[in-house]
This record gives sequence, structure tokens and C-alpha cells, in this order.
Amino acid sequence: MARILLLGGHGKVALHMTRILASRNHTVTSIIRNPDHAEEIQALAPDSSKKHLINPVVASIEEADDETAKKLMENIDWVIWSAGAGGKGGDERTKAVDEVAAKRFIAAAIAAPSPTKFLMVSMVASRRSPASYWSQKDIEAYEATWKAIPAYSEAKTVADEFFWTESRKVQKKWQDICLRPGTLSDDPATGKVDLGRSKAYGKISREDVAAVAVELLEQSDDASKNAAGLWIDLVGGDEPTAKAAERVLKEKVTARDF
Repeated sequence: MARILLLGGHGKVALHMTRILASRNHTVTSIIRNPDHAEEIQALAPDSSKKHLINPVVASIEEADDETAKKLMENIDWVIWSAGAGGKGGDERTKAVDEVAAKRFIAAAIAAPSPTKFLMVSMVASRRSPASYWSQKDIEAYEATWKAIPAYSEAKTVADEFFWTESRKVQKKWQDICLRPGTLSDDPATGKVDLGRSKAYGKISREDVAAVAVELLEQSDDASKNAAGLWIDLVGGDEPTAKAAERVLKEKVTARDF
């Protein structure tokens, strides 16, 4: 079972991921900013026998320096970035968290000896131009996102570009997975998704995002399903989650236009 560093542990997607990962016997070090959330995080264990699998750690991702990020990577197998400023603190804080801090932790994971995978929770509109295969409705949704939240869109795009570029330089065993959901909802999971080169116009439940993330991380342990370099877009759809992840990984489906 994997030892996982989950950055942004109290986010809604992260809470679902913690619950799923612990239920599958992975160890989760959940980075949270508010110590009052620690009890809530540990309560996500499926039963009392698995509480030891969830370890809340109080730390500020925004204020972390290079040494702090490096320390958090010790004895970690997989890193998940599910953090974000959430629109709080204006454009300056958005850049500080969603771009600067993201780049710091990506670099730390790459430099550290033990991490072999890094899954970035990004967004479907994190790209410089519309995807070549999108419909007009998808293009309009993409343009509306950049118009509504330009600072966030820019920060996420810069972070994703850095993630891609730096990962191509890695010499160790390494898989960089960029998961890019559409509009998030708090609806219950459907277990059915449109994954890979998906639409841009569409919603996806946070619980489904979490389930897809776990499937991608677990299934990519199989050498035939290496996820390195894949940009994987995600909205609600008709394909069962595990089957969709298997297809995308086996066929090396990427939403990144080269």
C-alpha cells in the first residue's frame, strides 16, 4: 500500500479522496491549515482499526519554504495536489497558492528520492487555447471561465505547464498525472464519467473526481498503464469510473494538444 502526501487535505475533493484511500489501506498524510479540522479528517477512516492510516498534519502550504516542502516528502510514495486559494485573498493569494506553492511542491517531489507519482488536481480550462476537438459550446465554456476567473485560470495554467516541463527532465521512476475536472458539484457520485479527451462543458461531482483520482493512482502501478505525462480531462458521463481509468491509461489518452 502507498504512503500518500495529500496537499489541501480539508478541501471537498480531498476529503472524499482521504476516505477512499484509507478504505483501500493506503496511508494518508493530510496537510491542513486549521488544527480544528484534524478530528474531522481522522473521522474519515472507515472504522477504528484504520484510524492509524490517516495522519493530519498542520502546515501552511502557502507559507512553506523549500526546506519545509522537502521535509514533507520524506517517506512518501505518491503526492496529490488538491490545494487552492479558493478565491480567498484576491489575485495575489491565488498566485501565491495555485502557482507559486504548487510549483514549490512539484519541485520538492521531483527532487526527493521516494515519491514516484504526483497527481495534480487542475481544471479543464487550464490551457492556453481551446482543445482542437472541442465543440463550439465547449469553446464558449472555456472562454467564459477565463473571463470570469482570469487570475485563477492563469495560475493553474502556469502550474500545469511547469509540472509538464519539469517532469520531462526527471531521471527517476516518475509519473506526472494532471487530472482536469469540469465544473464541480456536491452531488453524490454517479460512478459514471467522461474521461480523457472530454467535453469542457459539463459538471462532475467532487466525489466522482476523488474516485477517478484514486483509480488513476492505483491502476498506474501496472507497467502497461503508465500515466506519465497524461492530461486527463473529466466531466460526468456514461462510462464506469474504473473502466474509464483503465481505458485512458492503456490507450495513453491525453487531453494535451502537442
